Amino acid sequence: MIIGVLSDTHDNLPNLRKILGEFNELGVKTVIHLGDFISPFTVRLMREELKNARVIGILGNNDGDILQLTKLFAEAGWELYSGVKTIELSGRRIALLHGYGSVSETESLARNLARSLDVDAVMFGHTHRPLVEKTGGRLILNPGEACGYLTNKATFAIVDLSTLEVSILEVGRVG
Repeated sequence: MIIGVLSDTHDNLPNLRKILGEFNELGVKTVIHLGDFISPFTVRLMREELKNARVIGILGNNDGDILQLTKLFAEAGWELYSGVKTIELSGRRIALLHGYGSVSETESLARNLARSLDVDAVMFGHTHRPLVEKTGGRLILNPGEACGYLTNKATFAIVDLSTLEVSILEVGRVG
């Protein structure tokens, strides 16, 4: 199973539209958003563009109007969580979280979760920096920032769950 992973859209709708278009072109049927959607209109765009995809989301530290975000996810039949959530996809156990504190604190937390949880992968956002590591055979992934505000690079990830191989792609430089 191929999944799409993104984080930190921060209401950048043009970049989000491009990323969702890539997911659609690649036939992605499951999308994981690792937090900081920000506004409900971001989720509305996702609902318009991803008509046949399942979306699993994690709330981020900057997300506002959580009640409306939760309602929009529920209406779409999607899943939205807070904190750390372990899910199962295609026989893989994946821990999802947004992140907390500084870049080093968040990356340390992700690495510690990968070492201590019975999971195949840990996926997180928050730092706005792409990261792909394997530790003890477990994948640690941050797709970077979809918004492109801090790094001037809007990135997202494609993950093959059968192999845990990851491609980090940049908006405008895909393929």
